[in-house]
Amino acid sequence: MSGFFGFWAFLLAIGLQTSPTTPPAGPIPPEARQMIRVLSADWSAVPASLQRYERSSDKAPWQAVGPEIPTVLGKKGLGWGRGLHNPADALNGDFRKEGDKRAPAGVFSLGTVFGLASPPSVAPWLKMPYLTLTDSMRCIGANESSLYNQIVDSKKVKKDWKDDSDNEYMRLDAIRDEGAYRWGIFVNHNTPHTDRISGSCIFIHLWKGDGSGTSGCTAMAKEQIEILLRWLDQAKHPVLVQLPQAEYTRLKQAWELP
Repeated sequence: MSGFFGFWAFLLAIGLQTSPTTPPAGPIPPEARQMIRVLSADWSAVPASLQRYERSSDKAPWQAVGPEIPTVLGKKGLGWGRGLHNPADALNGDFRKEGDKRAPAGVFSLGTVFGLASPPSVAPWLKMPYLTLTDSMRCIGANESSLYNQIVDSKKVKKDWKDDSDNEYMRLDAIRDEGAYRWGIFVNHNTPHTDRISGSCIFIHLWKGDGSGTSGCTAMAKEQIEILLRWLDQAKHPVLVQLPQAEYTRLKQAWELP
């Protein structure tokens, strides 16, 4: 009998040596080579700071690019968004909702750049997908629409929403006084698995001023967003990491953040 138990003890020891526990992967995709990190003082803070980072491989450390720049968040600060991160990492369970004036916290990929410039004028320097805004462009916020949380040309799609005022008039917001959408970047929040609760049409765009919060986006000065746009490269799979400082500290190791 002693030989029998000795044999099983040997197998158990081998199993323990050859089956180490692998920690779960963080939300940053291994192919990501660019990161935009936005940090705020706490959940309700409107001011935040943005720092760019790059890395040469998924094993290489993140290196800061340029100085930190001032940004602003939603008028009510931050709430957890729906992105690349695991919802279980949101310990407080406080997720942003449509219309609550909070920007999304978490990790997000970036989508199309938009603005008033013509495609030929941006082609020499922009390395992201680009959309020129026209009068019929809408970002759909009407939650009954199948096009919810998408930028569309309302002249080229079937209108399945009841009230056009539920949508964002993209060119109008680019040309009116504050010109918020003269330049913008679509943040892939609540997509592609879209629900009708977590909110729509989240962008990085121009701000009204240093202390003025947004309806849920991240905003900055014109000269700063132009630097950001010239740096971003679709081939480097850029991500946005946006968190209050305490959450960033808590998740830094698990998410392998700089």
